[in-house]
Amino acid sequence: MTGTQGTQGTQGTPVGPAAFSAESRWIRRAARPSAALRLICLPFAGGGASVFADLPGLLPESVEVVAVQPPGREDRSREEAPGDLGALVRACAVALRPYCTVPYALYGHCAGALLAYEVAQTMGERFGVWPRTLVAGAQPAPHLPASGPVLHELPDGELLGAVRARGGIPDALLDKPAFLEFLLPVLRADFRLWERYEYRARPPLPVPVTTLRGRDDRLVRPQDAQAWREHTSVGASDRLVDGGHYFIKDMSLDAARTLAEVLLAH
Repeated sequence: MTGTQGTQGTQGTPVGPAAFSAESRWIRRAARPSAALRLICLPFAGGGASVFADLPGLLPESVEVVAVQPPGREDRSREEAPGDLGALVRACAVALRPYCTVPYALYGHCAGALLAYEVAQTMGERFGVWPRTLVAGAQPAPHLPASGPVLHELPDGELLGAVRARGGIPDALLDKPAFLEFLLPVLRADFRLWERYEYRARPPLPVPVTTLRGRDDRLVRPQDAQAWREHTSVGASDRLVDGGHYFIKDMSLDAARTLAEVLLAH
């Protein structure tokens, strides 16, 4: 993904190329000083900030995109992947605190949606700065038990096959041993972290929650996404977009418009 795609904003505002800059170990930002809303994005298991590299060019000028770069991937590949959820949430919250002095929203994809939920709770409880809205992409609600095979316990080949079947690894990369050697430990560590996730009951978020689910997603059932409404006290909605489980990787213009509509409605 290049981050250089341009299109028309949902409100007719021309949107040109934009690129992330590293502002800390944790933060990648495509700065838009006049933006009305800051969208903070958290990637899926095994993913990094580059997953969201095209978003700045797909969203209106009124939205600035910030992506969290977890350790263990991309330009942080020499660091260990997160192994403790509490430490990861606290580190994200501290890194994001300076970026939450303006209206902001959280978007998390797959496991990133669980991280976004935990970060939202921490930002509100610890710092008193709740997001304007939380958008959960391709992820069942936090209180639902995990279903399906326990991926982090699978042999290497089966783990790669399972992620590939979900659309998480392009076929072309399966013939690159160096890439797979790097990717496997990150995948296994991330799936271990999130497959062991234990929901801790707290009051519903005082912010609206919207779920995005790909029309071709065979992993997240409609009722599993709709269950997010139990985690907000001010309203929830569910939206379908083009694509499968990892629709964020090749986000269509229609999906980007849907995301923009959700963000700018709050």
